[in-house]
Amino acid sequence: MPRYFLAYLIPATAALGMLLGGSWSWVTPVVTFAAIPAVDWWLGADPRPIATPPTVRANLPLYLALPVQYGLIVLLATRLADTVEPVEYLGWIVSTGLASASLGIVVAHELVHRRNRIEYWCGKLLLLPVLYMHFAIEHVRGHHERVATSADPASAAGGVSLYRFLPRSVTGQLRSAWRLEAARLKRKDRPTLCRDNEMLGICAIQIIWITGWAVFDLRVALALILTAAIAVSLLEIINYVEHYGLRRSTDANGRPEPVRAQHSWNSDHRASRAMLFELPRHTDHHMSGARPYSTLQSVPHAPHLPAGYPAMVLLALVPPLWFKVMDPRVQTVSRL
Repeated sequence: MPRYFLAYLIPATAALGMLLGGSWSWVTPVVTFAAIPAVDWWLGADPRPIATPPTVRANLPLYLALPVQYGLIVLLATRLADTVEPVEYLGWIVSTGLASASLGIVVAHELVHRRNRIEYWCGKLLLLPVLYMHFAIEHVRGHHERVATSADPASAAGGVSLYRFLPRSVTGQLRSAWRLEAARLKRKDRPTLCRDNEMLGICAIQIIWITGWAVFDLRVALALILTAAIAVSLLEIINYVEHYGLRRSTDANGRPEPVRAQHSWNSDHRASRAMLFELPRHTDHHMSGARPYSTLQSVPHAPHLPAGYPAMVLLALVPPLWFKVMDPRVQTVSRL
């Protein structure tokens, strides 16, 4: 699956920016939000099906993410150990944050859905540098169950701006992950505050991670916190894009209908699909969460985004434009 190695373009440009410094420090944001949307527009959408089983060849681009993610952090820490200009410092942080989201979180998203425990824990390790390990709990056991309902903090209602959605989603998913763990332990007749509580382990590991870097260099620890904030923000913007305005109907007892094609936005734009391991084919992912990325299909009757993910992220940052483009599409879907 050679095309999926395009996912390493963003980490590669981040590393290049740190090695060369100067204006190169900002090459990653330019590639992410200018070059890739341009290529997406040029190549256009491709709804043709893919059917590649999750062989070693298909999984190799996933497995490389772990050493690349941590190697990039070590490179950042090494470069920050020297005296650098503020513009370089900021550029490297932004670039590492973008790389951590586009590669680390995207691959983690794929792996935490896997039933293989080694792959699942590799996914959680990819979430450690962005301080969002609870995503492995909330996304799989919470978001997929409650998607496109008001109970899901990661599903934005119509008319809600990105800036209202972001804090609500971040805090809501954290609370939800804690409640899910408490409920799991209760079913096993275990107290919430016990060593089997995965949330307690997550908090401890993340505190140790940041504390260890702070002992090494306080500037590096601060940089990693900022990097995590950028990566998580990008993840939540994508959550906003993926489900904006789409809602499942409920029966007389308040139970939501089954998840259908109209509850997730789909995108078939070629460049962003390859760089994000088919994540833009989000409709099929929600209709079958355990399906490997290399077998996800375009769903013809699903609502389709007008552009690829990078362009939609930029659009979401400007609420008036976002509402103008997306609200008519939401209304069309709601009438179906």
